[in-house]
Amino acid sequence: MIVFFRTIVSSIASFLLALIPLQSYTEGVVGQPQTFIPSNVVSHNERTISQLIYRGLFKYDIYGVLIPDLAEMWTLSDEGLVYTIKLKEKQYWSNGQEINADDLIYTAYKIPDLKGVATDKVDDYTVRYTLPNRYAPFLNLLTVSILPNNTDEERSLKPITSDDFKVGRVERNGAIIKKVVLVTQKSEYPIRKIIFRYYTNEEELSNAAQLGEIDGFMSQNIHEELENYENYRFPLQGIYFALYFNMRNEKFEDVELRKKLEKVLPIKQMIVNEGISVQGAISRGLFTDMELEYDNYDPEFEEDLGELPITLTVPDIDKHVRIAKVVKDIWEDRLEVSVVIRKIPPDELMSKVIEPRDFELLLFGQEVSRDPDRYVIWHSTQVNYPGLNITGFNHVRADRALEEGRNELHNDYRTVHYKEFQRVLQEQTPIIFLYHPYQNFYVSNYIKGVGEKYTFTPVDRFLDFSNWERVKTN
Repeated sequence: MIVFFRTIVSSIASFLLALIPLQSYTEGVVGQPQTFIPSNVVSHNERTISQLIYRGLFKYDIYGVLIPDLAEMWTLSDEGLVYTIKLKEKQYWSNGQEINADDLIYTAYKIPDLKGVATDKVDDYTVRYTLPNRYAPFLNLLTVSILPNNTDEERSLKPITSDDFKVGRVERNGAIIKKVVLVTQKSEYPIRKIIFRYYTNEEELSNAAQLGEIDGFMSQNIHEELENYENYRFPLQGIYFALYFNMRNEKFEDVELRKKLEKVLPIKQMIVNEGISVQGAISRGLFTDMELEYDNYDPEFEEDLGELPITLTVPDIDKHVRIAKVVKDIWEDRLEVSVVIRKIPPDELMSKVIEPRDFELLLFGQEVSRDPDRYVIWHSTQVNYPGLNITGFNHVRADRALEEGRNELHNDYRTVHYKEFQRVLQEQTPIIFLYHPYQNFYVSNYIKGVGEKYTFTPVDRFLDFSNWERVKTN
């Protein structure tokens, strides 16, 4: 009865908050949401809302540091296989029920990354996770949003949630969703209402901005200056674009050839409007080897490679084709090679290129984990699909370093192994790293407090939302 009463009160409060004139922030989005349940989300907008309304055992702060969220304390067994996590008490779902160990057990069952882990309930607030092998990135997996036990997936757009914000209202026009309104009852937020408005395409979104219908929006296609908006452009450090050599191809067996192709590319100049430079395979983090030189451009170097034919495969997207043409011009001018650009429709890239490894050289963007573990991307056992080692890179020292890096639980020792991996990768040059892409984030001049933070994914734009506020207008 108490839980039922809390649920009714919470629902009424959220509904009223969604209606009354509180300070609000309205963001425009292209597309339609299908679900905000963490185990089912697909689009960036779905992930954004999901992370605004759910909590995990751990989370990343504005500096990119892993910190506890729902977890109060945790211990690790001597052999490094058993993690015992104790929940904070008196943490509640939006229906008034307390978050407990049963929710953690259910989440482990629903989330693919945790399905290989044995999960046992110790008491109402404590769960024991037993791993089949030592796995240093495990706490990173526990940033996944916790689901309530027996989640009702029919309530995909108004689910039971756990974070400061909850879904107060979903506004439709027939089958089309026009608005999703998130609200919080916590007064420490100057802006207590976040409204997502949905549009059909980028043109509608741009028009909405010019008409003042929205306070903010993201876009990789709109680049012009907009009146009354500031572009808080940020890099997505969870993805890097690079030129991938297919190491199975005889013409790229010579490491010196690969280094020459890299040496003539003025990457910092090439990417000035596209993103920030990549510092190797473990870029811009605590495990990045800063003793290595990541800019290998030599403006004086040129050589005749005898009209070596190279086919450069690229997604048929304007900005990628533009970079491919720059690469082609430089190589043909400085190295006397012959470059053919092979454009592939983006929706066919996976089936025609990535899965069969059908390319000589590939311009491609690859997602990486916040943890420095790069096993699935670079270990020799991952060269065939569904492995992610698309270059076919195979090196004993690199394999060993990757194996030890994910088995070693102490960061100081992990650093040693990952530095070795980064050195080998740079020595062998199976890839030419280009950039972490910029994400344009236009925000109204009437919204203040948007600050600098470590942005790994688009969701991270809201990491400092508690500092945002709407300034008064005349």
